[in-house]
Amino acid sequence: SGNKILIGNLDYGVTEGDLRALFGQIGHVSRATLNHDRNGRSNGTGEVVFKDPSHASMAVKKYHNVELDNRKMKIEMFAQPMQTTPAPSGGNAGRKSGGSNSNTNAQGSKGGRRRGGGRRGGSSSHSDKRPAPTKEELDADLDTYMEG
Repeated sequence: SGNKILIGNLDYGVTEGDLRALFGQIGHVSRATLNHDRNGRSNGTGEVVFKDPSHASMAVKKYHNVELDNRKMKIEMFAQPMQTTPAPSGGNAGRKSGGSNSNTNAQGSKGGRRRGGGRRGGSSSHSDKRPAPTKEELDADLDTYMEG
């Protein structure tokens, strides 16, 4: 449902333009950003926002654990927390939002302790259908994109 992906384990030389070029092969990229430390150096993480949410899930399936500049990218969907109306007391509204938050956590970074296996199983079944692109294929795709 989301259109944002989080990318980790990036080589420090990867640029926002590289992210835009690579993920732009899947679909229209609204925004591609790298996270930097206080000295302005990349910390090896970033995010890409697609116009179409289906492109975000395609990007995770295609590029998760694929090497870019000799580092395997770690890519996951950004799961936004459920929005609830603020309740001044921790009454019934608090209990209801707790149920919603447990669903969010099952898909988030803490999901490994709960139901993370379903997510891992889903991504591996897709990778069986189509092998992950090699470094050479990714480089060739990026060169083709940059020339055009």
